[in-house]
Amino acid sequence: MYVVMHQLADIGVVLGDRVRTIIFLEGRRHPEGSRNNLSEPLRQFLDSIRRFLDGYEVDFDLSLLDFGVCTEYQRRVLDVVSSIPRGSTLTYSELAERAGGSPRSAAGALSRNPFPLAIPCHRVIGSDGSPGGYQGGVKLKIRLLEMEGVSFRGPPE
Repeated sequence: MYVVMHQLADIGVVLGDRVRTIIFLEGRRHPEGSRNNLSEPLRQFLDSIRRFLDGYEVDFDLSLLDFGVCTEYQRRVLDVVSSIPRGSTLTYSELAERAGGSPRSAAGALSRNPFPLAIPCHRVIGSDGSPGGYQGGVKLKIRLLEMEGVSFRGPPE
């Protein structure tokens, strides 16, 4: 696992030939580790995570993600979410309509998103304008959206 340490969150990235999963590390600090054995595209991917957390607009190379870990439905949900532009949001209901299924099933697929940040599930919010849940915590979700220029109508959950 490679670690991207940042003031907003420490991010663990499990790599093989491609990115297998991205996780939020909580509690204690983790060493970043050497990137010497990584291919240039994977090094750039890790750098993209840091730039994203710094507030820059980043186009993640989704071809580096190992979608083989996803169900067919989850892949449809993640495909829709990956198309949400920076500074925009979809509600769970709108996501479900586009991907098929119910808002609850769409939320469930996002709760198991193996690639948070690269697949911007933080851009999916409640129909009342509240942020909803997030693997990295609701405070981080709100901070990421605020960095993208999104404000909320409803109270945080």
